[in-house]
Amino acid sequence: MAYKKIFFVFIFIFFMIMSCYHSFFDKKKTIEIGEISEEVNIPRRSISFDFKKSIEDYIMKHHPSNLVLKNGDVVLKCVFLNYAIIPLEDFPLKKIKVTAKVSYIDHSEPEKSWEKSFVISDVFSKEKTNVFSKEIVDKIIEKLTIQVYHKIFYGLVDNNW
Repeated sequence: MAYKKIFFVFIFIFFMIMSCYHSFFDKKKTIEIGEISEEVNIPRRSISFDFKKSIEDYIMKHHPSNLVLKNGDVVLKCVFLNYAIIPLEDFPLKKIKVTAKVSYIDHSEPEKSWEKSFVISDVFSKEKTNVFSKEIVDKIIEKLTIQVYHKIFYGLVDNNW
């Protein structure tokens, strides 16, 4: 009976030491949101400003300790390159497609840096909706935010997040 108690105390102490080790000694990379710009202008909207706020909010919600204002281990940059309005066959629908080039610059491990073009689209009814309505552009920004976030935190092999 005494051996079982000693065993459980030993296991408990072992797990406590391991959890403290991970919380005190794990170095998490910090991420800085760098320049977000646009080569294409969406009427009545600054998509770069809205995306910057969206990605900051999303990181703060899911990994707040990783976000810094300056001097991050990683710098995230984005430029919105293009958008297109595409009519769909046999439907009163159209598709908006936005292309953004995102750069992930890792100062601590440069070999993990990447640059990727993201193409985000959404379908809308041409009779009822303005292509540049707040709802449609917000959906595009939300989709891009989630894709970039997943690429940063889950898309890398052997990452330290």
